[in-house]
Amino acid sequence: MAEKKKILLVDDDPDFVEAVKVIVESGGYDVRVAYDGKEGLEAVEEEKPDLIVLDVMMPVMNGHETCARLKGNPETAKIPIILLTAVADRVTTSTYTHRDMLESEAEDYMPKPVAPAELLELIKSWLK
Repeated sequence: MAEKKKILLVDDDPDFVEAVKVIVESGGYDVRVAYDGKEGLEAVEEEKPDLIVLDVMMPVMNGHETCARLKGNPETAKIPIILLTAVADRVTTSTYTHRDMLESEAEDYMPKPVAPAELLELIKSWLK
């Protein structure tokens, strides 16, 4: 039996993490979690995930900075990153913009709230 692909989910909202973890696991993936960017970087070193689902707005280290560090490191630069963001709904109240999303080196981004089927499709497409 083929080994399950490893997905690292980095988000500071425990309820969201639990819900998304269940969704992604239902797609047959092995899911690890971290609750901020710094924890996420440590988890990448330990787990060597096949793909990272990364929230943008987090304490300690935000998703953009975490993404930049991962993409700037030759050992982790090739890991696909999907940024999750509620920014689309909060452009006027957030310091983050659509341009930030487009300028980040992440492979893709998806607005929150996440549609489970869409997230699984996106993960599947980046792991091909």
